[in-house]
Amino acid sequence: MKEEQLGQIRERELTSGRSPAAITAAALVILVCLYALFEAALKALGQEPLVATPETWWLWISTLPGNLEPAGLGAIGLASALFGLLLLVHGLRRGRRARHSLACEDAILIVDDQVLAASLARRARAEAGVGPGQVLVTVNGERVEVQLSPTSGTPVNPATVVAGLEEELRLNLVEPAPRVHLRVAERGVVGQ
Repeated sequence: MKEEQLGQIRERELTSGRSPAAITAAALVILVCLYALFEAALKALGQEPLVATPETWWLWISTLPGNLEPAGLGAIGLASALFGLLLLVHGLRRGRRARHSLACEDAILIVDDQVLAASLARRARAEAGVGPGQVLVTVNGERVEVQLSPTSGTPVNPATVVAGLEEELRLNLVEPAPRVHLRVAERGVVGQ
């Protein structure tokens, strides 16, 4: 496989698609069209409109600037602009999935952030010499948050733990390499 194709596959696996936003926008348009069709069907059957007849809606839309208070018109314009800006930003900027890539020459290796966090928690426990319930690791994009509760009476060297975690990230060839932030609790817990 070509390097360009591998890069495209890697990007697709690490970023979320735009489908939810497109589906939401399409659903809103479909709902408005269904409502208009329902009102037209009621008029064709000679029934009373649910809210207003299609002619009433068209008349209201055609005379919209003249019939509304300036504050109401401004609110509608602001809401429309914000909705459009939200769609534009979502369309231009893709979301990020909770995954990281591991460097590999001939393939693409994707690891879920929870799996990476479990691996880093195991390494942090080994470096600090603590039990399984004393380390909590969360991986969030470019940041690894480590909360460590040391065993009572046993000092922990934070620099050693951070160095071990950074080495673990380096050995696993995690791309992009997240920054490690360690927080050691002031009070120790009973050892496990």
